Amino acid sequence: MLSMIMTILCSALLSIFMRMSEGKAKGKMTVLAANYLTCILLAAGFAGPSELFPETEGFSITLLLGIITGVFYMLALVFNQKSIAKNGVVLSSVFAKVGSLLVPLVVSISFFGAVPSVYQLVGAVMSLVSIVLICDNGKKGVWASVGVLFTLLMVEGMASAMGKVFDAEGTAALADQYLLYTFGSAFLISAAAALVKKEKPGLQEMLFGVLIGVSNFFASRFMLQALQAINPVIFYPTRGVLVILLITLAGVLLFREKLRKKQWIAMGLILLSVALLNV
Repeated sequence: MLSMIMTILCSALLSIFMRMSEGKAKGKMTVLAANYLTCILLAAGFAGPSELFPETEGFSITLLLGIITGVFYMLALVFNQKSIAKNGVVLSSVFAKVGSLLVPLVVSISFFGAVPSVYQLVGAVMSLVSIVLICDNGKKGVWASVGVLFTLLMVEGMASAMGKVFDAEGTAALADQYLLYTFGSAFLISAAAALVKKEKPGLQEMLFGVLIGVSNFFASRFMLQALQAINPVIFYPTRGVLVILLITLAGVLLFREKLRKKQWIAMGLILLSVALLNV
C-alpha cells in the first residue's frame, strides 16, 4: 500500500512541476533531457555500477521493453507539455490519467487474465463519469485541442501499460535496469531533439528538469513495486483517480484554475469510486 501511495504522490508532483515550468523554462526539450538524465543517474545508483548490463537471464527482454517504454515515456511528456500550454494542468492531467487508467486496465484484462469484481467495475465506471464531469469546465472551444488530448491519453496509457507488461514478461530482479534502459532511451531522443532545436540549457531548465526527473523516477519505481503486490484492476483506477484529485486541487489552490459545481461533485464521486475499487 505504501508503494501505491508514493506512486500517487510522485505522479501528482510530476504534473505540478511541469505546470510550474510553463513560462519559466523556455527550452522544453532541454527540460525533458535534464529530467531523463536525472532518472538515469538515480536508476544507475539503485542498480549499482557493476550491474548496469548484467549477463543474466531476462536481460534481452528487459532491454527491449525498456527501449519501447522509453519511447512512450518521451512521447507522453512531450504531449503533456503541449496540452498543459493549451488546456491547463487540470484538463491535461485528467486526460493523461484517463489513459493511464483505461489502457493498462484493458491490457491487463485482455492479455494477462485480470478479472474485476462487480464492485470494481462499478467503481471504474464511476471514475470515468467523474472524469467527464471534471472535463466539463463550461468554456467554449475546450475541445479544440482534442487531437493533442487524445494522443496524450493513448501514449500516457501505453507508457503505464508497459509497466504491467514488464511485470508479466520481465524479471523482477532487473526492475532497476528496466528503468535505466527506459530513461536512457528517452534521454537520447530528448537530447537529440534539444540539439536539433538548438536549445541552450539554462538554470531554470536544469532546475525543473531535476525536479521533474526525481518525481518521474520514483513514480515509475514505486509503480513497479506496487504492481507486484496489488491487482492491476485495483491499482490503475485507484492511482488514476487519486492523482486526478490531487492535481485538480493543486490547480485550484496553486494555479487559480476555476472549477464548476459539476466538477466539485466529481470530486465526491472520485472518492466513492476509489472505495468501490478497493472492495
